[in-house]
Amino acid sequence: MPHTADQYQIPFSGVTPQSRQNSYLAAIAQRSTRGAKKCRMLAYIREHGLVTDQGLEEALNLPMQSICSLRNALCSQGFIRQVDKVMGKYGHWISVYAPVEMTGREEGW
Repeated sequence: MPHTADQYQIPFSGVTPQSRQNSYLAAIAQRSTRGAKKCRMLAYIREHGLVTDQGLEEALNLPMQSICSLRNALCSQGFIRQVDKVMGKYGHWISVYAPVEMTGREEGW
């Protein structure tokens, strides 16, 4: 199905119709794997409790940009919450996340 101007506008890149179409097709293809990655991440978080992005990156073998995107989606959907901050391995404060059912509260950190 070709991308048309009246469809929902997600940020397709490209200056030519062909490059925009390729971007659209890539977004459609990615949609099916994103759900599986979110399920895998949520299962890991529920099993291990408190996690950081760096810990998720190592455990799930996904790039950090994918970890951040998936984690943000899980936070937005109310599955996990930020519960603390700890000093990371590079000397910067990093967030700690936990499943909502473990935090026992509805409000964020």
